Amino acid sequence: MTTNETTTPDFSEAWRDWATQSERQWNEFFNQMMGTEEFSQGLGRNLDVFLHFQKTMNEAMGSFFTAMNVPTRTDVLALGDRMLAIENRLAAMEAQLSMALAAAPASANSAAPARPKRTKRPPPAAEGGSAN
Repeated sequence: MTTNETTTPDFSEAWRDWATQSERQWNEFFNQMMGTEEFSQGLGRNLDVFLHFQKTMNEAMGSFFTAMNVPTRTDVLALGDRMLAIENRLAAMEAQLSMALAAAPASANSAAPARPKRTKRPPPAAEGGSAN
């Protein structure tokens, strides 16, 4: 019994080969293009335009927020910096206080705090018990 074995083309293998070759060619093209001086100058100009736009938008939004009496991003960041400085100072004070308490004599720490003298005495109890 003879069989005619015909091989069907593997389209997925052909597709993978084409995709790999195409990607390699595109990579070579873009690497050559990005290596030119013109590309870097164009990218630099594009970045300058974007930075100018960003600066203009920041100024416009700042004046808008000022007119609306709303804090700007700069105001909030400055407030955060001030709060951080306050927290650092507080931490330094706590550290100094704990060092001072540790250096104090042990007997002073264990003694009860002095209470003021009692100047008024309660009236003496009535003789004869309770008044019912």
